[in-house]
Amino acid sequence: MVKEIFQALGFEPASFLFQAFNVLVIILLLYKFLWKPLTQSMANREEKISGDLREAALAREKAEEMIVSYQQRLEKANQEGQAILERAAKMAEGARAEILAQAKEEAARAMEQARMEIEKEKRKALAAIRNQAADLVVVTTGKVLARTLSPGDHEHLVREALTEVERLQ
Repeated sequence: MVKEIFQALGFEPASFLFQAFNVLVIILLLYKFLWKPLTQSMANREEKISGDLREAALAREKAEEMIVSYQQRLEKANQEGQAILERAAKMAEGARAEILAQAKEEAARAMEQARMEIEKEKRKALAAIRNQAADLVVVTTGKVLARTLSPGDHEHLVREALTEVERLQ
């Protein structure tokens, strides 16, 4: 029965074995010359993609580190700038206070010098007034007494007049 089916189908075992051998050889050739290079190429490509992904991850980490570093530098520069501004403000305030103190000192010196000048001029004026008063007293006394005084009496009257003028001032 199996033989009859094989004959009806035109099955020849030698041809079948030859065809099976040919298919097996083709499969082996395809495996060796096509499948192995294809899998090797795919493995190489996968490895290259993995390497590229690792490099990209490393580059990203490095870029993030650089960003953090730049941000830290920027923050440090901002702090240094703020410190410089604060120092400049303190220096300006110190200079202002120093200039103000110098101005007050100069004004006080000028006021003191003016007071001393006023006091000096006041003494000069008082001395001039005393001299004039003494001269007036002498002239007036001389006229009143009409030469009845001796030089000693005259000197005594001048001293009394000067003492009186000094007391009034």
